[in-house]
Amino acid sequence: MPPKAANAAVNHLRNKSRASISTACVVSTSSSTVESGLRIVGAHTDSPGFRIRPNGATVSDGLARLGVEIYGGPILATFTDRDLSLAGRISFLDDGKHLTHQLVRFNQPLLRLPNLAIHMNRGVNEDGLKLHKQNELPLLFAQLTAGQLPKPYFLELLAQASGIDATRILSWDLAVYDTQKGALWGANQEFYADSQIDNLASCHAALQALLNDAVLNSAESTLVCAFFDHEEIGSESHIGAGGSFLADVLQRINAAASTEREDSARALAHSFLISADMAHAYQPNFPAAYDADHRVFVNQGPVIKSNANRRYSSESVSIAHFIRWCEEAGVPHQRYTHRSDLPCGSTIGPIASAKLGIRSVDVGCPMWAMHSIRESAGVQDHDYMIRVLERFFSD
Repeated sequence: MPPKAANAAVNHLRNKSRASISTACVVSTSSSTVESGLRIVGAHTDSPGFRIRPNGATVSDGLARLGVEIYGGPILATFTDRDLSLAGRISFLDDGKHLTHQLVRFNQPLLRLPNLAIHMNRGVNEDGLKLHKQNELPLLFAQLTAGQLPKPYFLELLAQASGIDATRILSWDLAVYDTQKGALWGANQEFYADSQIDNLASCHAALQALLNDAVLNSAESTLVCAFFDHEEIGSESHIGAGGSFLADVLQRINAAASTEREDSARALAHSFLISADMAHAYQPNFPAAYDADHRVFVNQGPVIKSNANRRYSSESVSIAHFIRWCEEAGVPHQRYTHRSDLPCGSTIGPIASAKLGIRSVDVGCPMWAMHSIRESAGVQDHDYMIRVLERFFSD
C-alpha cells in the first residue's frame, strides 16, 4: 500500500471513531459454515485517554475547566500542550417522549492542558513529568468573567455542536482527542504518526482484507471482523470481548445456516480467531526495556505475540498456522515475548477464544510509544498485515 494511502486510510477510520463508542461485527456469510467454520479477526476500537466527568465544568480564577477521568492506561505527560477537543455521544429526548442518541464532535481545538514552566518545576527533566490525577488534569477551555459557571454553559456548547436544544439533552459520553491529523515521517516517509494507532490500525487492516473482492469471491468460510469497545479497561462490559455480543452473532449465523444445534458446535470446531492488536517495537534509546532475544522492528513484518501465562492466546498450533499464512502471502513475520520482570499486557484474544472455545493467535504490527497521544508505526507493516489477513480469509 502506498504511504499516502495507508496514512489516509488510518486517518479515515480514526475520524470515524473519534465520535463513537462502539462495538461492531462485519460479516461475509458462506453456505458451508458447518464444514468450513468461521474465519474471525478480532480487534478493539477504544484507546486510553481522558473522559469528561458528568459534572466536570467548573470555574476558578476566571478560567473554566473540564474535569476528567482517566480511561485505561495513557501516558499522561503526552496530553500536555496539545490541541485537544471533544467527541462522543449525547442522549436526548427527540420529541419530548422518545429517547434517542447522536454522535457529536468539536472539530476545532477546544481544550488544553498547559505544562508548568520549567522555572517552577526545575526537576522535570531529571524526575519526569508527574501529574496529580485529581488536581492537575482538569482541562482549560474558556475564560469567563463571572465567578460561577452558569449551569447550562456546557450544555449550550453541546447544543451548538449537535443542533439539539440544550433543554432536551439528558446525558453524554465524551472523550478527549487530539485534533492534529496523522502524518508521514522519516527520511523516506516510511513511518506514520497519529493518535489511536493502537488499535484502529488493526481494525482498518482487517476491514481492508475482508472487503477485498478476490477474498470475497474465493472464501469458503464465513468471514467475520469483530471490533470491541472497552479492551483497554479489561473488556468486562456488554459491548466488550467479555460480553456475549460475538457469541450471540455467531450463534445467529449458525442458526441461519442450520437448525441443528450440533452443527453450531461443529462450525466452531472448524473456526479460527486472529486477535489483531499492536506490538512493542524495539526503540534503541531504551534497550533495557526489551528481551534481547525477542526484539521486533518496525517495517519488518507482523509480530506473533506469546506469553506462557496466556496473556496472549497464541500456542504452537495457532502460531504454526499464522506462519504458514505469512509465508503463503510473501510476508515476513517476527516473534515477541515480554521481559519476564515486567508485567505483560493482554488483548481480546484469550477472552474471546475462551468464551467461544476456538483456536486463536495474537498478532500485531510493531509500533512505538503505545498509549501515547501521538503513536508511531511503519507504513510497510500495515500493508504486510492486510496481505496476511487476506490470505487468512481466503484459506
